[in-house]
Amino acid sequence: MTLVIKYRFQDFPFIVADGKGVFYQLPNSDSTYYKSFRKLTRILNNGVTEGYRINRKFVSLHQLRKRAYIINEIIKIDDHHVKLPF
Repeated sequence: MTLVIKYRFQDFPFIVADGKGVFYQLPNSDSTYYKSFRKLTRILNNGVTEGYRINRKFVSLHQLRKRAYIINEIIKIDDHHVKLPF
């Protein structure tokens, strides 16, 4: 599986976005457990502010826009890192 990356974010090295505005979390490992590749879902905080839940913390789209920088990168994701729905 290949993914064309258009945006990366300061302070969030494992969060990327493609040209269509779809956000993904790349596979990474903390000291406690492994986090698999997944597509992030947009949520509403208090029914008003749109954003994403990243590492159990709400980050608004406004905050992400301020931290975004453009990059043209192609990433190959191994199929065993993709989170299965079952």
